[in-house]
Amino acid sequence: MIIVSVAVIGIILCLYGFAIEQKVAKDKKYKPVCDISDKISCSRAINSKYGKLFGISNTLVGMVYYLTIIFLQYFNLSALVFYLTLAGGCASIVLAFILYVRIKTLCLLCTTAYVINFVLLYLSYKQYLG
Repeated sequence: MIIVSVAVIGIILCLYGFAIEQKVAKDKKYKPVCDISDKISCSRAINSKYGKLFGISNTLVGMVYYLTIIFLQYFNLSALVFYLTLAGGCASIVLAFILYVRIKTLCLLCTTAYVINFVLLYLSYKQYLG
């Protein structure tokens, strides 16, 4: 149940990120709460060229990721949950590198998602192998 709860938090986070993406697209002057400065900005990360995977918003990819975890967990497919969260952890490392090194900003929304992904990895590891 804890894995599902953490995944739901991930979905909420992605929904907020998607809302930011949509509002910024409509109003370039919109400044979300998570845009604190030039160095701490979630909209800068979300709207960068790295904000999409094959033309699909990372926030939507994240929602599908978390929904898939919930679906697999519902059917008690702990091995698949573990391998999916392992892939999510690897993706988080790559995205964190891009965020901090290439985009050179701190996205509080993104960083929170990375933490959620590693919490899911830890929980799924304990469930599957622990």
